[in-house]
Amino acid sequence: MNTRIVLILITLLCFGSLSAGRKTGKLQFDHTSYDFGSVSSQTEEIVHDYTFVNTTGEAVAILSVSTGCGCARPVYPVEPIAAGGTGKITITYRTKGQEGEVNRDIKVRYRGATATSSARTTLRLRGVITP
Repeated sequence: MNTRIVLILITLLCFGSLSAGRKTGKLQFDHTSYDFGSVSSQTEEIVHDYTFVNTTGEAVAILSVSTGCGCARPVYPVEPIAAGGTGKITITYRTKGQEGEVNRDIKVRYRGATATSSARTTLRLRGVITP
């Protein structure tokens, strides 16, 4: 009976130490979707910031931000964001000469300093461009 309890405790300690080495959390955005409403096709561009906090417990590097089109340009931190630090991703969407509904996914890929794989978050930009 005592041997069984000792084996269970050893197993729990091993699994506990394995999971303790993993960092949990993510980049926590204040919002992941932005609706710019209705704008005229004569408007040059829409600029919006998606701000975030690094809740992973370690420094995180943003590896890429892809917008899926040439009309949206991302600007994001190139230096790693410290644990608990904040940052922003700025999207400039060129509206001039366009018309119709806008529904863009912005894919953010990032990785912690000790992570074995990258994490992903999808942001969204919506609105309507009128003639």
